[in-house]
Amino acid sequence: MEPREHFTTVEVGVAGVPAIPPGKGRVVEVRGYTAMPRQGGRVVAVGRSHPFEVGGGEAPAVTIALRRVGEFVRPRLAQGCAGLGEARAGHTATLLEDGRVLLAGGVRLGADGRPATVSAVEMFNPATDTLERVPALDSARAFHTATRLPGGKVLLVGGEEETSGGTRPLASARVLDVTAGTATPVEGLRARGHHAAAADASGRVLVVGGVGVNGEVVSEAEGYDAATGRIFQVGTPVRRVGMGVSPVGDGRRIAVVGGSDGTALVPEVLFFSYQGDTFVAEDTGERLREPRRDAALVPFGGPGRLLYVGGHSSAGAAMTDRLLASSQLVSPDAASRQGQGPQIFARSEPCAVALQDGRVLTLGGWGNADLGDLVSDAHGELFVPGAEGGAAGLLGLPELERSRHQHTCTALEDGSVLIAGGLEEDGVRRTTLDDLLLYMPVPLD
Repeated sequence: MEPREHFTTVEVGVAGVPAIPPGKGRVVEVRGYTAMPRQGGRVVAVGRSHPFEVGGGEAPAVTIALRRVGEFVRPRLAQGCAGLGEARAGHTATLLEDGRVLLAGGVRLGADGRPATVSAVEMFNPATDTLERVPALDSARAFHTATRLPGGKVLLVGGEEETSGGTRPLASARVLDVTAGTATPVEGLRARGHHAAAADASGRVLVVGGVGVNGEVVSEAEGYDAATGRIFQVGTPVRRVGMGVSPVGDGRRIAVVGGSDGTALVPEVLFFSYQGDTFVAEDTGERLREPRRDAALVPFGGPGRLLYVGGHSSAGAAMTDRLLASSQLVSPDAASRQGQGPQIFARSEPCAVALQDGRVLTLGGWGNADLGDLVSDAHGELFVPGAEGGAAGLLGLPELERSRHQHTCTALEDGSVLIAGGLEEDGVRRTTLDDLLLYMPVPLD
């Protein structure tokens, strides 16, 4: 079905909604203008529904939240809360098949400045701006991974837990079924935190790297098959921390990019595909021109291309003189590689998300203060892919009211981005944030 345009003034209300023909995956978008668009009106608000099905009878009722464009705004939470039920950083945010976002785990700083691991799980519904608690994790965890599986389930793997004896990596994993309200244990995985994971198009999850027992970087890669619940070993070792992992192209391959082996940066880019009964690595010869760790990896600029954004050039923790203001395009197809990507504000651990229209939004992370200290960053950018492989455009965003790192950014179905929690550090104070923010980019058209 081709998109249909229908302009009406607000006074007409629901009577102005056009008829929607039968079919699946129907979406209604609502825009607010300063004047009629044909008269030069400027878009000031956008809302988009969750995809729905129209049968032969009456079309179903849909709920749409209208959001101001070009601004960071707080959702009008229906239950009257100012933000998250519990402040958290180092948590996960997973977009579910029904459009809701599952926020799980994390760590918070107590009044004494000591960290405590969070077991609370919350669910944000962007269509109704509601935030609700769901059953807590049976074990608190932070710096874990949360991967969406087919059927709306979520696989939580590893992470770390703060104990009286220090930080302990976790070997436990759970499959959360939000609809059924169940959590099924998954046994047999290595203890690790600060690792990375991604699922291929068939729901098989690759888990790589991270920090294990005694602070050692984990070499063993593992897999999980959502269809059978099977854990399997991966023959290629991936001794890395601070790397990026993402499906690429049609989702049959998973890219592992950058990171550090604990003593040196790793320039090799690996592409894994499922063959036989495990993931097999393919080394295409792709290398990072500027090796880095703690950068963000997102799709950008066409099928099969990824953008590796920011990070730092030290093998260990970020340092002020090693923050990178660059990015690099990565692809398994040599013909699709375009070398360096756009410049950004120099920072490590930014969040980056790919929007439905092909743009990429980056936000926050570790940055530099005026005196050279490492502090949370408030900058953001919006990358616009170039036409026919040309140079990408770069738009600056308004600065966040509160800087942050170890936060999450989630691209929602309505085109907006949800920013949740994080840690604010200004060189003097460290504060765990409990806020939720939404940013709706101005539409390309």
